[in-house]
Amino acid sequence: MKYMNKRVLAALLAVAMTLPAFACGEKIESGDDSMAEVSDSANDSSKDENSDSGADSESGDSQNADSQDSAAVEDDGVVIDDNGAQNHKLVFETPENIEDNSIVSTKRAEDGSVYIAKTDINGVVVTEANGSEVTELYTGSTNAASYAKDYTPNIKTYQAYWLDISKQKDFVFDGSLLEFEIQVKENTPDGVYPVEVYFADLSNYSANTDENAAKLDAVKFVPGYVCVNSEKPEIPAVGTDMTLTPETVTAKPGETVRMNLRVDNNPGLVAFVIRLHYDDNAIIISDAGAGSDLGKHAKLTTNTLDD
Repeated sequence: MKYMNKRVLAALLAVAMTLPAFACGEKIESGDDSMAEVSDSANDSSKDENSDSGADSESGDSQNADSQDSAAVEDDGVVIDDNGAQNHKLVFETPENIEDNSIVSTKRAEDGSVYIAKTDINGVVVTEANGSEVTELYTGSTNAASYAKDYTPNIKTYQAYWLDISKQKDFVFDGSLLEFEIQVKENTPDGVYPVEVYFADLSNYSANTDENAAKLDAVKFVPGYVCVNSEKPEIPAVGTDMTLTPETVTAKPGETVRMNLRVDNNPGLVAFVIRLHYDDNAIIISDAGAGSDLGKHAKLTTNTLDD
């Protein structure tokens, strides 16, 4: 990746602890800043075998609290824990010029299908004799079906990144990873507006060298939606893979709502870089923080929206 990749995450982890290089992320050169959180771990009980037995216990929480009280803050983004290791606070940004392969389009035929320009083997757009573009049916991922036919979205990227090795073990939990405060603009037309993760770079304490590395690499994304005076669409069920799913919420123009980003089947994390898409014409991400579950487990470097 051009802006944030596993080599960078590896460098962060290598600096933070005396283990082989790991996978995390460097700060992206761009815009909107914010802070992320984690929320409730509804499925924690199903993770008992993998999670450390004291993760949710009073003793585990008190150890985190003691560590947080005595930790030294080196700057706005780095915390030095009791072991002398560097931990990176949960940070949010709206980076620009991020290169990704997702397609967002509202060019549809009368039947609602999405068509894209046809290209030859060299990537050159094919044209008719009269100069018009030749199009073909697109069957890949697209947000187009979620928008009114003539509506043009302004897709922006929102990013969260974080590293916390203060416990010297993985944070194993399911539930609310991040929480976002979303403002629906006054002039937003009725409709269903996707908020979806499209990139995630995840790492565990073993620097992705153990049996869980494949689970982190195979993380799945399920879209969430802001439904403005509209019914909620059907959301696909979560399978057995690790999955990141923004919550689907309802709102009216001018309202502010909270949206959680949920993690399921989490094998254990100490760092992540997560990027999601949203439509800036319709909604504004005005604030963010750790979800209730991430905030409960990683107290050293995360704050909830309500803190």
